[in-house]
Amino acid sequence: MENLRTKLQTGAKARLPVILAVYILCQPLLDALTGLGAEFEHPVTVGIVVRALAMAAAFLYAVFISDFPGKKRVMVYTGALLAYLALFMGYMFTLGGFSLCVSNMKDVIKTFFFPFVFLFLWSVYKQYGYVVTTRSIALAGGIYVSVIPIAVATGTSFVSYGNAGMGFRGWFYAANEVGCIMAITAPFTIQYCAQVLSKVTKKAWWKGALAVWTLFAVAVSANFLGTKIIFGAIALYSVAAFVWQAVYLVRERTRARLIQTAAMAGVLVMIVIFFFNSPLKEYLDYVYLKLLDNDPEQTLLTWDEEIQAAAKGTWLKELLNNNETLERIDQILSRRLLGSCPSVQVYTEGGLASKLLGIGYANVAAYGREVHFMVEMDPLALLLRHGIVGFALYYAPYLGFLGWAVVQFFRRPAQRMASLDYCTALYAVVMGFGISTIAGHALVSPAVATFVLVTGMQLWAQTQEQNRIPKETAGQ
Repeated sequence: MENLRTKLQTGAKARLPVILAVYILCQPLLDALTGLGAEFEHPVTVGIVVRALAMAAAFLYAVFISDFPGKKRVMVYTGALLAYLALFMGYMFTLGGFSLCVSNMKDVIKTFFFPFVFLFLWSVYKQYGYVVTTRSIALAGGIYVSVIPIAVATGTSFVSYGNAGMGFRGWFYAANEVGCIMAITAPFTIQYCAQVLSKVTKKAWWKGALAVWTLFAVAVSANFLGTKIIFGAIALYSVAAFVWQAVYLVRERTRARLIQTAAMAGVLVMIVIFFFNSPLKEYLDYVYLKLLDNDPEQTLLTWDEEIQAAAKGTWLKELLNNNETLERIDQILSRRLLGSCPSVQVYTEGGLASKLLGIGYANVAAYGREVHFMVEMDPLALLLRHGIVGFALYYAPYLGFLGWAVVQFFRRPAQRMASLDYCTALYAVVMGFGISTIAGHALVSPAVATFVLVTGMQLWAQTQEQNRIPKETAGQ
């Protein structure tokens, strides 16, 4: 058995970089196949199967094959996660029997994809120093954004929001999820394309053509997906990256720097131009801004009758009705607080077991109220679905990493800001956290969680690499 483990470790050392790169590059294909499968109402999609298998393989590798300093502490954490999940399922069994456990299983697997795959990525990094490269992230992001204009041009795109009829999600399943992925990966894609353009030769002209196409696709997707978050995330990065490049162009007047600055300016200009004739602007003008202005007709159109019925009589719904500030926040959040009212009510009315272990994802007679509606803010969703214990085990390490990243930045701010690679990784991590907190669909969605994890590991690795440089020489 030990010989087999040694052989597997040797094989992993040689092949893991390629395996990681291929897996990341396959993410757009998985999501497109998932979207097509869901469109044809297949109960089990390719994305669900492949990611579930990937999660299982990641767990087995981290527990039984990996070997690195500090593994015992990681295994203690793994054991705590497994113990919690056993208690959670046991509690669900007491409420609704085996059928309730089965009803919760799919969402539990999706939610806990994040911590278990993190354990794998951490094991690989600690043992071999491997992380998913920025190039792989950039290329995957380029494929994602390319799908949108191709699908729109061929007339094969699915509509992002069927109730409003606005936006195009390409061949992907959920506009929110693919929008989150693009918001996280697009900074890497933009930076990589700018670097490619600055190094293009006559013989490799096709690389430049692909880079220009990808930047065009980034600008199109930012506007045509129809979600506010992807537009804001990409536009903000484009502005920040252009300013960064312009500052360094003043210091370093080279052809490569000039081309990179022009590329950043070009994508920003395209984003602005496309905005004035985009589904996003149409959505803002005819739906979102009317909601903010309390237009009664538009408000009724966007209120789901089923959610309204389930939320009736809850304390949070009453609070929303009687507090103008909170109601305005709910409008800005696209009624996410309203959608969480039933689950919040069941959680707060529940006993000690509910508060510690959570209420789960499925309806059960014991609750007296439907709780299957999505809670589209990850921290709140984790607390309600998995209680104080699950929330602490799941979210505390993530918050710890974010706190560590903030401290590390301010210890060497000049060195950090001098690297666009580092700034891009930091931006992606901050954006992932912001999306998770405000819009959800990040940590608890395997597709998005994959990129939250790999960008986080990139930031960790780059920070550690910079920290090895003595402070007195770091800025030279």
